[in-house]
Amino acid sequence: MDKSHDVSRRRFFQLAGGIAGAGVLLSACKRSGPTDVYIGSGDTALLNYLYILEQVEAAFYTQAVTTNYYGITASELQLLTDVRDQEIAHREFLKTLLGTSAIPAINIAFKGVTFADRTSFLTNAAQLEDLVVSGMNGAAPLFTDTDYVTSVSKMVTVEARHSAYFRDVYSYNSFADSTVINSNGLDQNNTPSYVLGMAENNYILTRFDSRLLPN
Repeated sequence: MDKSHDVSRRRFFQLAGGIAGAGVLLSACKRSGPTDVYIGSGDTALLNYLYILEQVEAAFYTQAVTTNYYGITASELQLLTDVRDQEIAHREFLKTLLGTSAIPAINIAFKGVTFADRTSFLTNAAQLEDLVVSGMNGAAPLFTDTDYVTSVSKMVTVEARHSAYFRDVYSYNSFADSTVINSNGLDQNNTPSYVLGMAENNYILTRFDSRLLPN
C-alpha cells in the first residue's frame, strides 16, 4: 500500500470494528423489470437493502467532509472524517460480500440538507443514522444465514455510536431520548420495506423492485 493510502493503526481498528465476520453469499440473482433495480430475494435482497443504506450514508458523509459546516472544530472534523471512512468501509464490505449480486451504484440526492449549516447537517445526520439503525435492527432477525446476523449486529453498533455522537454534538445528552429508544430501553426496530421507502422518499432517485425483500 503506497503512502497516499496509508492508514494509521487507530483508523484501521475503527474501520475494521464495524465489518468483521462475514459469511458466503447466496447465488446471483437476475433483474425482473425494465426500469426498477431488482434487489433479489431472501438473504441477497436483505444484503442489497443494507448496501443501499450504506451507499446513502457514504455519499452523505463524503459530501459533509467536502462541505464542512461553518464553525466546525478540528476535533469535529476528525471525527466526521472517521465516520465517513467507516461508512465507506461498510459499503465496500457489503459490495464485496454480494459479489456479482450487488446492485449498481445508486443515484442519490440530499434534498433539504444544507451541509454548510451546522444545525441542518447535525439534525439530518442524526435522522439518517436513526433510520439506518432501525433498519438494521429490523433486518438482522430475517436472515437465514446466521453469519450475516453477526456481521449486521457489528455494523449496527457502529451506526448507533454515530447517531449518539451527532445527537450529543447538537444537543448534549440527547443520544438516548424517547425518539430513538423504545419503552424497553432498546433502539427502534423498523421493517426493511418501511426503511427502504423512507430512504427512497428522502435520499434516493433510483427506484427498486423489492417485492421479494423479507419483512
